[in-house]
Amino acid sequence: MTSESPLDQFVQAVVYDHTTATGLKKCTNHVEIVEFASSIDYYFTMSEWQDYFRNDLADLTPAQQESIRSFDPQHWSWAFRQISSWRAMLMEGA
Repeated sequence: MTSESPLDQFVQAVVYDHTTATGLKKCTNHVEIVEFASSIDYYFTMSEWQDYFRNDLADLTPAQQESIRSFDPQHWSWAFRQISSWRAMLMEGA
């Protein structure tokens, strides 16, 4: 049996744990996401995060990718737009 990586565990924690999701709202860039994860004991490298993000983004159309890349990082929902399972948490219109 293969256990999930800390990065996979963090992504799921954002989905299933309100406190973790609330903390993610403060992140305005990818470095802050990795640092936030580390602050709550999910340790992974920036390189691992970037690979995860790129792989997730690859499943989207070019227009969707551009929308995510150009979204205002100061908006509370910016971090949630970075990963597909997090985007699914956003209500339409957010």
